[in-house]
Amino acid sequence: MTAGQDAASLTRGGLLARNVVWNLAGVVLPALVALLAVPLLTQALGAARFGLLSLAWVFVGYFTIFDFGLGRALTQLVSARIAEQRQDSLPGLLGTAAIFALAVSLASGLAVWLLAAPLVQQVMKMPPELQPEAASVMRVLAVSIPFVILGTVARGVLEALQRFDLINVVRVLSGVYLFLGPLLLLPFTHDMGWIIAALAAGKVLATLAFLQSCWQQLPQVRSRLHWQRRELRALFVFGGWITLGNILGPLLSYTDHFVIGATVALSLLGYYSVPYQMTTRLWPVIAAVVGVLFPALSIHLLTDRARAARLFLLAMKSVVFMIAPVCLLLAAFATEFMQLWLGGDYGRIGGPLLRLFALGVFINSFNFVTLALVQAGGRPDWVPKLSMLELPLYLPALFWAIHVAGLQGAALVWLARILIEFVFLLWASGRLLPESAAALRRSVPGLALLIASFLPFFAPLPLAPRLLLAGVWLLAWFLICWTRLLGAAEREALQNLRARLRRAPATGS
Repeated sequence: MTAGQDAASLTRGGLLARNVVWNLAGVVLPALVALLAVPLLTQALGAARFGLLSLAWVFVGYFTIFDFGLGRALTQLVSARIAEQRQDSLPGLLGTAAIFALAVSLASGLAVWLLAAPLVQQVMKMPPELQPEAASVMRVLAVSIPFVILGTVARGVLEALQRFDLINVVRVLSGVYLFLGPLLLLPFTHDMGWIIAALAAGKVLATLAFLQSCWQQLPQVRSRLHWQRRELRALFVFGGWITLGNILGPLLSYTDHFVIGATVALSLLGYYSVPYQMTTRLWPVIAAVVGVLFPALSIHLLTDRARAARLFLLAMKSVVFMIAPVCLLLAAFATEFMQLWLGGDYGRIGGPLLRLFALGVFINSFNFVTLALVQAGGRPDWVPKLSMLELPLYLPALFWAIHVAGLQGAALVWLARILIEFVFLLWASGRLLPESAAALRRSVPGLALLIASFLPFFAPLPLAPRLLLAGVWLLAWFLICWTRLLGAAEREALQNLRARLRRAPATGS
């Protein structure tokens, strides 16, 4: 960020559009590599060692909770300082964040190192022959925690500066290496300690790349970084609520899986988790939009609330435009898809669940957008507080629904929770951004009708009527989107998207 850069240069429409494309590339390219690499890894490593590798992937992702929400907090706070033209306060803010992140990540890494053996022996219940390797894996992961956290913090700063090009170059290379790295080592060793060490080395390099990018983007800051105690409270309060949300969110998301495993049968959990995992893979597409939206909203909520409202409503429309037809097709042909992919039992048991998950994933896609507005508006506490209210109600509802209706009962309770959060976040969005409230109120009947349009596909219709009904739905969806949902300017923007992306500068400078 040069000294002359301001909020307007970081939120130009062409730059935001290009950054969305960068984010999509960062999601899609590693996923394509994973599709090719995972079958080869499962065959070469065997079930037990591949399970350990999968666990390492999960741990590396979950270690981001140890940043205490600093990445998201920095995106919001740096964006706000730029909007308020308070760039002179960035050295104290970033220096305090870096020191705090390093301190807590070192403490977290030490705790994981010391607990490695008990975790392997008592919590994970690894086979005795794999326990030494698994303990080595945990210790390597413990060493990587400070690098993972510092990388998350640096990435938060780059997001505030709208440098999603730099972020996603590193993200793609790191994501591809996450799967190709173990494959490249297989001719030399199958020892998981060495394989995970190679993955940790990749994380170290990614973090160094993020830090170097921040160093280059902030020449006026890098020589003046320092600790400033008063900045700690802003980081800790905002980041603390983000951390609580990061803990409660996955807890609510996977409670149904644990309850099913404990009350029904572990052998049936796959019929539930496979359609769930398949449909939730759509969320990174929305996250690609929201990742760009969040810093832009953080700026415009302070500088131009009318533009903030336009960006927010455009993102809500994007959900309908991108996600609705995919979720509809999944709901319409859930049984056939599951049968073709995994066989008859998955079609019979998992098909009805896939319909419910497809509808829930579509509704929850709006929640990604409204949550970004709520957090950008400085209220990261609202959703964790709602989650704390939901959890004691959600658990007994799950037990009752599973007892009455089995797996479909659990999916229905999950869907009800998504709907509650959808209604709450719509209300919260209107309250935080009154400029969008009138448009949101007008959209409620249309959203309700759109959600209701999924329901005919839950009826036991033969394939031919469902094909006809899906075709009519898609045609109506396209016509309504083009004539009613999108304004003239938005239609023109879509028609000229390729030209805009070519003209858009790669940076805000």
